[in-house]
Amino acid sequence: MKTSEWLKKYSIVLKKRFGQNFLSDEVFVNKIVSFLNISENDVIIEIGPGAGTLTEALLKTKAFVYAYEIDRTLEPLLKKRFENFKNFNLTIEDFLNVDLKSFKKPVYVANIPYNISSPIFEKIFTETPDFKYAILMVQKEFGERVTAKSGKNYSPLSVFSQFYCDVETLINVPKSAFIPNPKIDSVVVKLTPNIKDKEINPKLFLDFIHKCFSQRRKTIRNNLKLITDNAETILKDLNIDLTVRPENLSIETFIDIYKKIGSI
Repeated sequence: MKTSEWLKKYSIVLKKRFGQNFLSDEVFVNKIVSFLNISENDVIIEIGPGAGTLTEALLKTKAFVYAYEIDRTLEPLLKKRFENFKNFNLTIEDFLNVDLKSFKKPVYVANIPYNISSPIFEKIFTETPDFKYAILMVQKEFGERVTAKSGKNYSPLSVFSQFYCDVETLINVPKSAFIPNPKIDSVVVKLTPNIKDKEINPKLFLDFIHKCFSQRRKTIRNNLKLITDNAETILKDLNIDLTVRPENLSIETFIDIYKKIGSI
């Protein structure tokens, strides 16, 4: 059955508070799966299976799929749809509350809601640092922030994602591929762990980056004053322009500043 037919059969009413826009176009489902280099020994974590359109394609790879769904009304649909798959485990729980410590080198695949995209990224990076890779569909605006190198889209998310991973945009997905149609298009991004400095504690670095961007229209010198009393000295020692804004600093420069603060 098509996604719309499954939803109708189980009288599912989509909920705005969960950011529910379900991928229904199998052309894009197949494209996403084609990017996976999966064997039956792999473990896939799917965040928010929804009506299970992408889930079905993932299960057919023979990899084991752990799916986490926050909407309890979808449980009967998902259990019925995949009752014949032995490589499927469904947990009805908010993914942000899931304990991921038992997973070793999982592959993440998901169509994630815009309103919780950043917390999901941070959870993946900090709780499963050895994940194999993640292929995530996000709204286009969010994808532009993930891949930005500088400018208005450059943010703590940009710095942290690229500090932790190699990031690439795989495909664009039009809003017409979803039920219901969202207001903007989406993109599929791939994140492959490649931490830029293994001596740095990721959680502490993330907190540092958020503080550096706390007043993004101000200079890095003014933002660093919230962190250290030696802001000007640190920037001068590193030959960094005192008037530059955070959005114009490279990831490598942020790493240098962070390590310099720690050395004083």
